[in-house]
Amino acid sequence: MRDRHRPGRGRWRHGGHRPAVFAALVTAVVAVTLFAVSQQDGRAAPSYFFGTLQTGPGTARQERDKGIGVAHLPIYWDRVEPVRGHIDTGYVAGVKDALRTFQDAGMKVEAGLGLNHPPGWVLDRHPGNSYTDQNGREYTDSPNLAFSQELRNEAQGYLQWLDRDIGLRNFWAIRIGVNDTGEYAYPPPGDGERTAFWAFDRHAQASGRDPGRPATVPPNPYPDWRPGQQTYRGEPFTPQQADRWYAWYLGALADTVNWQIRQFDALHYPGILKVLIPGGGLQPRDLSAALRVRLAPTAQGGLVGRGSAYFRTIPMILHHGNVQLVSTALVDGSGTPRNNVCRPQDAAVDVRALATGSGPADLVGTWSSVRWVARIAAETGFPVSGESAGPEVESYYPGVMNDAARQMTTCGLRGLMWAFDRNLYDGTPGSSLEDYAAVIARLDKGSTP
Repeated sequence: MRDRHRPGRGRWRHGGHRPAVFAALVTAVVAVTLFAVSQQDGRAAPSYFFGTLQTGPGTARQERDKGIGVAHLPIYWDRVEPVRGHIDTGYVAGVKDALRTFQDAGMKVEAGLGLNHPPGWVLDRHPGNSYTDQNGREYTDSPNLAFSQELRNEAQGYLQWLDRDIGLRNFWAIRIGVNDTGEYAYPPPGDGERTAFWAFDRHAQASGRDPGRPATVPPNPYPDWRPGQQTYRGEPFTPQQADRWYAWYLGALADTVNWQIRQFDALHYPGILKVLIPGGGLQPRDLSAALRVRLAPTAQGGLVGRGSAYFRTIPMILHHGNVQLVSTALVDGSGTPRNNVCRPQDAAVDVRALATGSGPADLVGTWSSVRWVARIAAETGFPVSGESAGPEVESYYPGVMNDAARQMTTCGLRGLMWAFDRNLYDGTPGSSLEDYAAVIARLDKGSTP
């Protein structure tokens, strides 16, 4: 399911706390599972997983022999059920064939289930339920699962069908997100727009109880208010009120991911649920600047509208034991120096203090995307893994896999998915199968590339 064009890029490439005892327990469990040790050459080596995105079944055995143990299998809702009630059996048979091929090769399978690729009939059947921005522009490339209960019901039926026909337990991990690329963000602004806020459909704007809006999403605190407006119903509108509206907007985004987590829990899915975090998103000072002008367009307005305040939204994700964050921005060219790694002193950075404006914002301004996401993940108790950003985001170069591996090892990531499988064979610089195999071999021996 990535399926990606990339979210917008800023300085950082776009990209309730639990009790202390419980957080400590989670940290201990993560430490045990993340750094399961094997003895090689007398040294303890962390045990990582390695995979590729959009994996080709034809090279599965070859890749498994090189140490690549995870295959990515994208499934597309609009191809499974192009017409309501009619399954494309040929397409589904192809999915099952690919799944068997990966399993026969000894690979674990990570699936993208394609909720971000709904068939056209879904929105046709539920007019007025599309994402709608403050200018009335509708977005139909991904379903409005944030504010439409009707679309959630359609998606729920699709997930239940997948479980019955293909079997979700066949997948080692499942990727979950919100936008058209399957990541944790709202859709991008339209052409010529600096900022788009996607909370202006009829359900998002309802002020009271609305059966069309998910019950877990509270009513809009300021119906009819538009970002940037200095007044509301004849009274001054303060930055604090803008912050309250934005907290509601971020909460709906988080609820979309949490709804998916609850769906898989109801289906008794035992595998990993990967929440994809695109880039580094906003710095706290960027959000503070936007709130001062009541969310009017700013230099980082595109990220503000996409809800990319990860220091706020990551703590909102349900802390189920099988939930893992994924930084999808390794070697994305962010940071100064570019693609910089995590450092032991990063642990002293108080994310909550930064978020409230009481911390040294300049300290993290030069961090790479994955470094910032890893710090938030550590403070909130989530395990985290990584994916390379892909050459369409930042060109690959000789040694790029070594740089990704250094980010992975220093930031405590559980593993690496390389974007993309085809780039192992098409001559992309630094991205060959041999390069990947060499990195994996060194890491398996406890050496850092």
